[in-house]
Amino acid sequence: MLASRMARALFLLVCLSTPAAAQSGAIAGRISDSTSGEGLAGARVAAVSGDRRVEALTGTDGTYRLANLPAGTYALQASFVGFSPRRVAGVEVTANGTTTVNVSLVTFTAQLNPIVVTSGRVEEKIQETPSAIQVVEAREIAERPSVTPADHLKEVAGLDVSQGGVAQSNIVARGFNNIFSGSMLVLQDYRFAGVPSLRVNVPLLFTGTNEDIERIEVLLGPASALYGPNSANGVLHIITKSPFESKGTTLTIDAGERSYFRGGFRYAGAPSDQFGFKLSGEYLTADDWKYEDPGEPTVFPAQAPPGRAGQPVARDFELEKSSGEARMDIRPRSDLSFISTLGYTKIGNGIELTGANGAAQVKGWSYMNLQQRVTWGNLFAQVFLNASDAGNDNAMDTGGTYLLRSGQPIVDKSRVLAAQVQHALSLNENKQRFVYGLDYIGTDPRTGNTVNGRNEDDDDVTEIGGYVQSTTVLTPKLDALVALRLDNNSAIDGSQFSPRAALTFKPTPTENWYLSFNRAFSTPANFSYFLDLIQARNIGGSGFDVRAVGNPPKSGFQFARNCASGEFGGLCMKSHFVAGNTFVDATAASAFPGFVAVQGAAITAGISGALQQNAGLSKAQADALAGQLVAALGASTPTSAQIGTQVRYLGSTTNLSPSAITDIAPLEASYNNTIELGYKGILGNRTSLTVAGWWQRRGDVGTPAALSTPNIFFDQASLEAYLAANLTAGLKQAGFPDPSAAALGAGIGASLAATGATAPLGVITFDSPLAGPSDVLATYTTTKKEIDVYGMDLSWDYLFTQRWSAAATYSWVNKSIFNDVRGPDGTALALNAPDHKATLSGRFNDEFRGISFEVRGRYNNGFEVNSGVFGSVRSFPAPANPRPDVGAQYRYDAVPVGAFLDLQFAWRIPFRSAQQVTWSINANNVLDNARASFAGVPEIGRMVTTRLQYAF
Repeated sequence: MLASRMARALFLLVCLSTPAAAQSGAIAGRISDSTSGEGLAGARVAAVSGDRRVEALTGTDGTYRLANLPAGTYALQASFVGFSPRRVAGVEVTANGTTTVNVSLVTFTAQLNPIVVTSGRVEEKIQETPSAIQVVEAREIAERPSVTPADHLKEVAGLDVSQGGVAQSNIVARGFNNIFSGSMLVLQDYRFAGVPSLRVNVPLLFTGTNEDIERIEVLLGPASALYGPNSANGVLHIITKSPFESKGTTLTIDAGERSYFRGGFRYAGAPSDQFGFKLSGEYLTADDWKYEDPGEPTVFPAQAPPGRAGQPVARDFELEKSSGEARMDIRPRSDLSFISTLGYTKIGNGIELTGANGAAQVKGWSYMNLQQRVTWGNLFAQVFLNASDAGNDNAMDTGGTYLLRSGQPIVDKSRVLAAQVQHALSLNENKQRFVYGLDYIGTDPRTGNTVNGRNEDDDDVTEIGGYVQSTTVLTPKLDALVALRLDNNSAIDGSQFSPRAALTFKPTPTENWYLSFNRAFSTPANFSYFLDLIQARNIGGSGFDVRAVGNPPKSGFQFARNCASGEFGGLCMKSHFVAGNTFVDATAASAFPGFVAVQGAAITAGISGALQQNAGLSKAQADALAGQLVAALGASTPTSAQIGTQVRYLGSTTNLSPSAITDIAPLEASYNNTIELGYKGILGNRTSLTVAGWWQRRGDVGTPAALSTPNIFFDQASLEAYLAANLTAGLKQAGFPDPSAAALGAGIGASLAATGATAPLGVITFDSPLAGPSDVLATYTTTKKEIDVYGMDLSWDYLFTQRWSAAATYSWVNKSIFNDVRGPDGTALALNAPDHKATLSGRFNDEFRGISFEVRGRYNNGFEVNSGVFGSVRSFPAPANPRPDVGAQYRYDAVPVGAFLDLQFAWRIPFRSAQQVTWSINANNVLDNARASFAGVPEIGRMVTTRLQYAF
């Protein structure tokens, strides 16, 4: 009986247990050190699905096994003391099956010492590079809601990020910022990311999306030896994810203040080990911060296209952008890959600022890139095409981008074609390494006679360069690097030579002392040579326009100095009051008859009013007599002895002598000779410290576009005397008694002279087809003076525990205004960036619970600005800016001291383990301490954005 019962019970137990066993499985694998590959004994491993959690410890060889797991989807968590924890989502467990998951954990040391490619154009540890380089990692990028990549760079030491709105920003390294900045070389996956012919970095036009960014590498200081022209002030490299290592779908929705909305997606797949592809895109809208520019007219001038001429100037503050990118990777074998990328961005609406022509209202500006990369062992080659379209087909089109100061449409269908090839060679068991290559850049501006105006048919520029870099392991702790580069630019005489040398001393595997020398160069952007565009028309009703022009390649500008009279140093002028587009003596007296003829109605009205008020004449009598007096003045031909001449720039009160008016030399490449001493180290496996002290001598310094052709004005005192004498004679002839005629003549003469002395009469201008009788020219110059500038950049990171960390940065530059380097109008070169800035942040990150938050403080000193038309410098006499529609002048405010507090929180919401839902919120300037970060931009206040991201 007992045996029978036991048999039935055993049978029942087997029947009950068999289905459970049939529906369970296991996860097994190995936990190892990512650096050494050795197994980690005693590491904690857990499989999590909903409320279910099964844990185990690894064995002596790092292996583990989690058994009796019901079939389903799990998240695998692995942690070990001294290593960053890791979570692997989407682990599928099948009935009666074992899923293998091997996990490599990264030590705190390795976390602080990532692999980079920007410093040497080959993979190397950041601590081994002989340069100051920082990395923004994928996790930070994914958790921070952002409008453009610039939002991820605000706490990078040495970087200056000036924000002009929700999306408009400029990024430079170690100062010398500009409102229209391209001084820092910006790359996306090794491809130039700037606008082709303008060579300006517009982050809103970047085609990569936030979901697709793997990391951002920032190289401070010069990099011309490897990257060639326009990397003298550092390199910003945005690197996107490979479809092979990042398969899956990510959907993102961002929303926030200022009606901000963004939707983004990314999909990556790899049907085989040889073929992968990805697609990404985004759409965003927002209401930008409001700002009224004092330099913009109230209505568009008559010369603007029909439909815009005479209409009120009103900024459209709505922001709209869409972009997308497609990439295909083909790997026929492990050492050979072909990567093809197509990207497209369109700014439906926005505001971008230019240096020479003020703000532009962007309408339908698109940007496209096509790139082909090939990697074959140590050989890298690529060719890419960047194309721009400002949205207009011709100079009368009103559907696209236009300048707010003039109403001028911008036509820009420019192209840049670049080809690069590079090879790396290692010898003597990797103790000797060479990197060498060739670069070609062809810039083809297509501006429809707008941006480049009359230069449209002769504005192509080609640049060719080659380089070789040698790295030698002298001892186990000492490396030597030497690099040489030679470039040729078709718009510059001669060639550019860029040497580089560095010694790297590594006392321990995680410490690096380096001493480097770099001679780097920057070539002027295409528009610096070929710009030909009205900046503002009819300044103060004077009939003169301010025209921004490029400095002609290899020739520069020369003033005409062959006028017969020899007055004012023999300089000549052009004036619409005298002889149209021909040169005449640079004297106010020669312009007097034409000035009276053009301004006759206004002068007649002024005299008539004075006669009615002071002589008791009726309006009819006063008008008739005033007409006679003006006719007599217009028929007179004063000499220079009778009416004197003053020469000064528009808006200035400083009179110029002939010796102060000098020819303008052609633009050349500007050179930076930089010595840098730096230390990078990981101390105690928890602290990362980077300190770089640098000294730089900048030669052949280029200045922003500035007024270069001064104007002729009446000398007020002599004009008053001449008018008084002629008016008195006319009044006597009309029958006025001598005392009354003298009194009336003196009073009217004084009044007319006070007004007339403010009116420009002509322009002492260049002997060039670009110089017209009504054009006051602003252009770019190069000075042969050298300036010395030096500073320091510091960054510090500390990992308290696996969850808690802190970071700080500090940057300092010794000077913000360089009075020794001045533009043609007398304005000094400015750093256009703070001389002191710092950040301090604290961060909590619980990888397993999916929770992180960050508190960040930012500080910057105030500074003055000199950047094209945007000038606030008051530390020396400098011209104010004349308004285009009225006689008033204006200046921009200097940038004030700024102190800001940012908060960030992210939570990976518990969901199905095969999928991941993350909610994050980012508050920039949470205390709403509204400050402008540059001249001519709005005060930027609080901006709170939130993100909901779904990945599967």
